Amino acid sequence: MKTVTSISRGALAVALASLSTVAAHAQAVEVAAQASAPGDDIIVTGTRATGITAAESAAPIKVLDADLMSHVGQPNLNQVLTQLVPSFTAQAFGGDTANLTLSARLRGLSPNHALVLINGKRRHGTSNLAVLGGPYQGAATADLDLISPSSIKRIEVLEDGAAAQYGSDAIAGVINIILKDDKEGGDGYITAGENYDTGGRTYAGTLHLATRLGDAGFINVTGFYRYHDFTQVGGLDRRVTDINGNLLTSTSSPSITAVQQSLYPGMAGFLTSTRSAAMRSRG
Repeated sequence: MKTVTSISRGALAVALASLSTVAAHAQAVEVAAQASAPGDDIIVTGTRATGITAAESAAPIKVLDADLMSHVGQPNLNQVLTQLVPSFTAQAFGGDTANLTLSARLRGLSPNHALVLINGKRRHGTSNLAVLGGPYQGAATADLDLISPSSIKRIEVLEDGAAAQYGSDAIAGVINIILKDDKEGGDGYITAGENYDTGGRTYAGTLHLATRLGDAGFINVTGFYRYHDFTQVGGLDRRVTDINGNLLTSTSSPSITAVQQSLYPGMAGFLTSTRSAAMRSRG
């Protein structure tokens, strides 16, 4: 028995069209997956060529975009980088005048060996030298704490030595901050906090606005304000009071001078705190 199977030209055309549609869809999915793959961000740090991606870079480059930084929830750039870049460490506070310009380090090296760039150009350092002992001694680098995260489009961190490309100030690596260049739009946030019954009140707010100027121009501005009050968590200063909270005298051991005896009682809350401490010690 002979069986003859025939397929109409219309059915064959429909089958071929369906096959091409499936192939095109699979190709589109593959292209989308490649576009969203990590490491495909075009970088400008650590290379003189254009169109190089983070995955193709010979040096290890970490790219931090604005969306990633916004999820950290910190109002200052030092804390943002501390949480997102493992090799980055920064001062929480400095001693003496070094508290005015906080320093940061890469890979545990000197702060003076971490190069900071703004849009590919060297950020100016500070004339405030950190003279106290410690890992940040001798630092006179750019203060990252003065740059608002809301003004940043992305950050490229070269986590390797780049002295051959940038000079001796890039021995520890490079932090290249790319600022926003939006032509219109805006965003902002406000944060506030306080330690329970020990001070430390903080306020922070930022506002980023961009608007067009004429047919081809635009202006992009970011304003940033932060206030941080002191925190008092200690009790009486045992260098000037005894165990009962009484002010030392010139004859006690240890002792203070007559001038110090006249100054301390005039300090706000000093007598109240000494009496409270004395009552607690006696109770």
